[in-house]
Amino acid sequence: MLYFLMIAGVLLFVLNLWSADFDTSKINFWSAGASLLMVVLGLIELKKLQKNEN
Repeated sequence: MLYFLMIAGVLLFVLNLWSADFDTSKINFWSAGASLLMVVLGLIELKKLQKNEN
C-alpha cells in the first residue's frame, strides 16, 4: 500500500507537468504540491516501518 501511494504521487506529478507542457507558468501548484506530499508522506511512513523492524 505504501509503495502504491508513492508511485501514484510520482505519476500524478509527472502527469501534472506533462499537462502543463513542462512550462512552469502553467503548472497547477496545488496539484503538484499534493502529489509531492504523497511521496514525502510515503517515504516518512516507510522510514517508520523500517525503524520499527530494527
